[in-house]
Amino acid sequence: MQNLVFSLDHVTRYIPLGAVFDGENYLIENYNISTIISANLTRIGDRLPAGTDNTSVLALGLSEAKSGFNPLPNVPAEIDAIVRQSANDPQGIYPGLELLNQAFNYKALRDNLATHLILHIATHGEFVANNAYASYLLLGDGKQLPIQDIQNLRDLSKIHLVVLSACETALGDTGQDGTEIAGLSYYFLNGGAKAVMASLWQVDDGSTNVLMQHFYNNLAQGTATKPITKAQALRQAQLSLLQGKEVTTANSEQRANIGVEIRPGTSTNRTTASFAHPYYWAPFILIGNGF
Repeated sequence: MQNLVFSLDHVTRYIPLGAVFDGENYLIENYNISTIISANLTRIGDRLPAGTDNTSVLALGLSEAKSGFNPLPNVPAEIDAIVRQSANDPQGIYPGLELLNQAFNYKALRDNLATHLILHIATHGEFVANNAYASYLLLGDGKQLPIQDIQNLRDLSKIHLVVLSACETALGDTGQDGTEIAGLSYYFLNGGAKAVMASLWQVDDGSTNVLMQHFYNNLAQGTATKPITKAQALRQAQLSLLQGKEVTTANSEQRANIGVEIRPGTSTNRTTASFAHPYYWAPFILIGNGF
């Protein structure tokens, strides 16, 4: 299996490359794909330890309706499936700390970064075109996590992977002077994180839950003699949705506060769905160190 690493500019950064179709196959069916923003933000000198024993996940989530945003009923299942909080926890792929709703505030995020290698945030995201500094993630206490606060996180350099399980977290824009306005993902990379998984559009709560569980399960399968890269784990997760049958999820909302339904072939009041359409599996891209 070959790897493709793209260095893109301007609007080409927002092409879902895995969903590029040649008439027979999607690109993701043949290649592991990752992107880089710039050489100075790409740190490829190390990779996550194989297996799960030496990798801890800080998983933060919002499932309740807050600040005018809809509830996200699949978030608790998503982070429960990812994080094993103790030896007696029957669920969870990786050891770590899980903070949901009111427990997910800025102080909890800031104070727990240093002891984990992966940061997983499952919440609503709001991208504001032409004004990047107005874009934010929604904290579990209903407050905003704006770019200014992300820039103040001092322990991001200890994080190997940030997963922004929210809407439009990889999306940027072009300013009136033609210069690039960076999206939320850029500021985690600029703060020292080695890689970020982020989304190009408003993602579905149910399919995102399924994709994330597949991703972490794939990532955990690596061994010292046969490691699995982050790009491989994401590709395999996307193929699981592309090739999979109907799955069961809680009634889904999109992880953004929008007033219209944009998902293909579904309604918000469904508990089973096929997630084979690229809308569901293609929005998440891996930026930075894909190894």
